[in-house]
Amino acid sequence: MGLAAATVLLVLAVALWLRRDGVEPSPPRVTESGPPAAVARPHSPLAPPAPAPAARVPVPSAPSVDALSAALHEERVSLASSVRVEGIDMDRAWVCAGETIHLSARVGGAPEPGMVSRWVWPVSGGGAELQPGPTLQWRAPMAAGTYRVRFQVCTDLGGRRVGVLAEREVEIDVRACGRGEQQRHDPLRLGLTQRGQGTFSFQAVYQGPARVTVYAWDFGDGSTTTTTEPTVEHTYSLQGLGAQELKSFTVRLQARLDRGGPLEATVFALARGQPPAEAPPPVELRISRWRPNSDGGWRSEVVVRAPEKTDITWERLERISVHWDGEADFATRDWREVIHVEEHLEHGGFRGYVKVSPAEASTDIKQILDSLYGHDATGKEVVVSWSPFKREAPAQSPEAPAPPPLK
Repeated sequence: MGLAAATVLLVLAVALWLRRDGVEPSPPRVTESGPPAAVARPHSPLAPPAPAPAARVPVPSAPSVDALSAALHEERVSLASSVRVEGIDMDRAWVCAGETIHLSARVGGAPEPGMVSRWVWPVSGGGAELQPGPTLQWRAPMAAGTYRVRFQVCTDLGGRRVGVLAEREVEIDVRACGRGEQQRHDPLRLGLTQRGQGTFSFQAVYQGPARVTVYAWDFGDGSTTTTTEPTVEHTYSLQGLGAQELKSFTVRLQARLDRGGPLEATVFALARGQPPAEAPPPVELRISRWRPNSDGGWRSEVVVRAPEKTDITWERLERISVHWDGEADFATRDWREVIHVEEHLEHGGFRGYVKVSPAEASTDIKQILDSLYGHDATGKEVVVSWSPFKREAPAQSPEAPAPPPLK
């Protein structure tokens, strides 16, 4: 069964949910190793009317965990641990074929040294895709059907051996959608923008004939509030969050209308702990301001120098494209696809340039953020970030439309 790999994010993932007249969907089916736990899902949403019957991909028998390990060229070792997957949050109960759905895992128990989280799922030909981190932006294949994605908490045992501390599998319902059923037609969307360390601005985008009387916000950390405006800011406590450790918060919004039922939307805010102020940076970064490239895109010169006492291996680059309305798109790519290395320096450093294609810098994009991920010789994660492109806000009259085209 064909699958398209999805991307995931440094700072947050932007997502959608809605309520329309219809019948409440069944919750996603989840299986796990360890004690059972309820799967969280959006607050009592109502699914849109089911699309016309269409050919669906039969649900195959779930691939064994050993088969997934073989596809990843790993030797799986199940370990006894207090770590547990408490649940998997989804921003919607089902997704249209070819569109994205966002997932976020909640992990409990005492943290284990060196534990990491990841998502894995089978692809055609007996292979498997892998995405690290507690959140996942998964793009549905074009064929309707039921697809399985597995979340794991693991630790490296050396060589090909991977210790699995906890895991859980979720089934995703992919539907063949008709006109007007795609995500862009949702009456309520929820976006976010990170303003500082642990501080996020949330923006509700509503389209519909009724008037919104109240926006009710649940920030996923026990805090709630109501506003009459479609924007709100919230700061999360990062106490106890280790350096570079990620924590995902499930944010739910309910828009109450002056007529008709309320609408709902969900988004995941991804916060990252920072090292103490006195800690030296893991690498030295120098990057030039972006400048036009001959192909119509943009280019920035970049130099990364690694410290002498360690060797750094780079793994992937996460690119976040921020739209003018605050929404963001996430993409994870092989770092060499984005960074063109012209000279290799010592200990994993390099000199080269970063490119942004004309398509990536389209007129609806306000800024692009890159994060380069790797690890040092001890296995500790190393992250370095920069912005390879930013479009200045145009000076325009209230009647003027969106930003000017890129020159």
